[in-house]
Formats: sequence, structure tokens, C-alpha cells
Amino acid sequence: AMRNEASTVEITLKSVTSQTELPLLWIIIDDGSADGSGEIVRKYTELYKWINIVTLPDRGYDLVGKGVADILNYGLTLIGETDIEYLSKIDADLEFDVDYFERMMNEMEKDRQLGIISGIPYIKRKNKKVFSQYSNYFPSGAARLYRYYYLKDIGSFAGTLGWDTIDILRMQLRGYATKIFRDVPIHHLRPMGTRQGYFDGMTRDGRNNYITGYSRLFFFLRALYNAKHYPYLIRTLCMVYGYILAWWRKLPLAVTEEEHLLHVNLQRRRLGLKSIDKI
Repeated sequence: AMRNEASTVEITLKSVTSQTELPLLWIIIDDGSADGSGEIVRKYTELYKWINIVTLPDRGYDLVGKGVADILNYGLTLIGETDIEYLSKIDADLEFDVDYFERMMNEMEKDRQLGIISGIPYIKRKNKKVFSQYSNYFPSGAARLYRYYYLKDIGSFAGTLGWDTIDILRMQLRGYATKIFRDVPIHHLRPMGTRQGYFDGMTRDGRNNYITGYSRLFFFLRALYNAKHYPYLIRTLCMVYGYILAWWRKLPLAVTEEEHLLHVNLQRRRLGLKSIDKI
């Protein structure tokens, strides 16, 4: 999915077309870009016949979260019954090493239980790599590789905020594994969740944690831990504000009771606490 990524999409195009393992098909769904992103991609579709662009009308604003999931599910309908083993979802603001997908597929080949994997994203700040903080079982939503059969088994992407958490829970409930590989870097050219500014992204993070059933203890510890990272205490306050606002508004959870319980238990195990049987 792409919307107004003229400053970054060509870097991503160059990264993918330079891979040691090229995709059979790459569908770029242009969600109404008005900055020339589509024109950049079209130049590459003329050079590489396996790149396709589908242009949607411009609604006039970004639709993060659920909008991305809906676009991805639309992309799945375009793939149809194509015989593939792996499918990747990538953002249009990434840069990879040339062997990124080769290494990811090698990991999948070594462990048939793996359903979703990714490398570890980093941003550059003052010429230093700052790596994102993820649990070992939580592949980054920026550049995931899915085993296609397992993705179809869980029912594609959940059409809601927090879809990238829900598909992990659904995979694990079916006995499939999810993992992030910390020795495989991904350069994220724009910090995650900052498309509409830091305040919106960090507040949305707190809201998404609420609707995907985060344990309250784990959430508040996570929010405090995030005070270590730019923009420091503001990040924590925004996350807590988003979480409390979602609770105050009584937003419905986007997870089932079974998914909620699994999520809480994953977090409790990460904290070294005993799992619970019911919430």
C-alpha cells in the first residue's frame, strides 16, 4: 500500500529490484497519491514486467490502520489463485540489503512452523542506527514475509486497527510460529507511525494497544520503557493518553476472548509471570 511516498518510494523500488531473490509479482496499490508517487512507480513498471500498479481514487486524507488492512485485502483479491508459497507486505519507505528476501525465505525453509517473519527495522538519527524495540514473537509490520497458505488459513488481514497484532495472535492460535530476526536489518526511512506526526502516531499506538487487548501491567511498563526513546517522556504521555482515551470511550476490542487471553499470556511470559487461564 502506498500513499504520497514520492520522497522514499524510489529507494524501495531500487531495493526490491536489486534483490538476489526477485518476486514473481509485486502489486503496488496507490491509495490516491497526489505527490507524483504513482509516476515514479510507473517508470519501473515499464522496466520490470512483474511490477504492477493499481491506482485508487484520492479520498483527500490518509486512512491509517484499518485502511491499510482493507487495501491489503484488496490486493489479495488481485492475486487470486496464483500458485505461490510466500507473500510479503512491505511499506513504501524502506531500504533493504540485497539478500533480505533470500535470507527471509531461507529461514522459512528451515522451519515449516514459521508463518510470519521479518527483519528488524532501524532509523538513522545523528548518523547512528536506532533499532526498533519488538518482542521476539512480533515481526515488524513494515516488511513481513508470510507463508501464503497459513495467511489464508487465518482469514487474511483483520479489517481493523491493530491488524498487524491480530494476525500474529491468529497464527499462534493455529500452532504457527511468528518471529523477528534481529540480525537482518531493515532501514526504515521514516520512523514508524509518524505519517501524521509524532503526537498522532504515539497516541494511536496507545489506542491500538488497548483494542488489541494488552495487559494493563504490560502496557504501562511498555509506556514507561518508551520514555528512553525520542521524544522521550512525550512518547510515554501520548501512549498513556491514547490508551486511557480508548478505555474512557469504551472502544470495543478488536480481538476475540481467545485472542485476548493469548495476548495477555504472551506478555506475562515476557515479564516472567505465570500464565493465566481466563481474564
